Amino acid sequence: MYVPRGFGYSEVGDIEVFPLGDELHLFHLTLPNHDLVQHAVTTDGLSWRGLPAALRTSDPGACDDDQIWTMSVTEHDGEYIMLYTALGKADDGQVQRTGSAVSTDLFSWTKSDRNPVAAADSRWYEASRDDSGRVSWRDPKPVRHDGTYYAAVCAREKDGPLLRRGCVGLMTSTDLQTWEVRPPLFTPRRYWDLECPQVFTINGTFYLTAGIMEDRTQRYWMATSITGPYLVPPDGGVLAPLGHYAGRLCTWQGRHLYLCWHRPGRQDGPVDVDWTTMVNTAGKFVVAPLVLAQREDGSLRCERFPGWAAYQETPLSEPPGMTTSRLRGSPILPASPWSLTASPGEMDLLLTESDVQDVYAEGTIHLDATIGGLAFRVDAESSAGYFIELQAGAREVILKKWLLIRDQWSGQPWFRMEILQRGTLNQPFPASTPVAFTLILSGPYIELALAGEVVLATLSGERQSGRLGPWTESGTITVRDFRAAPLRPLQHR
Repeated sequence: MYVPRGFGYSEVGDIEVFPLGDELHLFHLTLPNHDLVQHAVTTDGLSWRGLPAALRTSDPGACDDDQIWTMSVTEHDGEYIMLYTALGKADDGQVQRTGSAVSTDLFSWTKSDRNPVAAADSRWYEASRDDSGRVSWRDPKPVRHDGTYYAAVCAREKDGPLLRRGCVGLMTSTDLQTWEVRPPLFTPRRYWDLECPQVFTINGTFYLTAGIMEDRTQRYWMATSITGPYLVPPDGGVLAPLGHYAGRLCTWQGRHLYLCWHRPGRQDGPVDVDWTTMVNTAGKFVVAPLVLAQREDGSLRCERFPGWAAYQETPLSEPPGMTTSRLRGSPILPASPWSLTASPGEMDLLLTESDVQDVYAEGTIHLDATIGGLAFRVDAESSAGYFIELQAGAREVILKKWLLIRDQWSGQPWFRMEILQRGTLNQPFPASTPVAFTLILSGPYIELALAGEVVLATLSGERQSGRLGPWTESGTITVRDFRAAPLRPLQHR
């Protein structure tokens, strides 16, 4: 995971990822100033090393003398071309255009003397500030197909209801230098803007992904041709866990990696940033990569990044558990050390005998109960901690944080409960049928995969350690083949 370091308010902005041999390069904006594109590199996808900044705003009078917004990097004939969003002071930073820079090594960049190289064309797009007070023409991302580069751009149609003009603009080139603006690639007439759009292919199917401003979801659409039409996929089209945004896909080491920045949030209100010891006080991290894979119907799913295995400090083994349940004191049979039954209307909890911190855990969950799931970083005395809720026959997965607190004035004990994230399964969670899981806890990062699909991935660092185990209400939960290993910390320098 990655976040820029430094004094005060240093927030990661939109990102670009570019694979080069055994390295994966990250380029990102730094908020709130938007005055430079920062650069970092990783060799394992998880720990990052900072590099000198790649690009900065220009001197007064240039098209990018105010701010630089989202960029992309593409290789062509041994050179690397960075397309970026340029904002100038002459327009009060309200008109977005496409700038270009070139490099031979990804480190030193020279801006084109023809900047801006593209802008919104009034034949198809909002190209003046008359309607919305600004011009959207940002986040350019090219992909090569049959010798032509097709660059998706966040833009707005020139006509239609003002609230729903957001579209994916299109410009094309054969050399990444000279660009022709074309009619929109995708016009859903549903959103204000579609941010950081990107077209990519997996096994011959074309996909378009973009961040949706209205609900901060990362969505995608499918097509049989690069020019569309792009249709909503069978799973509804939400591509990444809630809180993931402005995603970029690349192919690295044979896998389709999907990286996003992440800021926690919940549908009924914001969650306060709760990792006060971390370097990022603003709340955004570039979180661990996810791997995109196709389902049989062509829709996409997110899978666990296999690089976590290199961070296991010991081989996976079954952790020792308690001999009695935590809430009811029920005896646990040695033959089934991770099987727990709660009477109708009652809840019970089974935990490891000692605290764990960063950990990788896996196994299978058999749920024969009204509700149940996994608990982690649980305080053995108060049962405060994190609880993953699963319900047989339901598709929703819920991550909750329960804390025991004390009133700052009276000192009386009280509680706080927050829903940190809601995930959705592709199929309802089955009753009395084994479902494989993996749980990753690394610093503030929390990730859960069920049946191979990542359904929860978020950040919360208020509790850094505690006990781990299953819980259930009104029935039985059994975890089989339960194995775990501590994880060494990720590095960022």
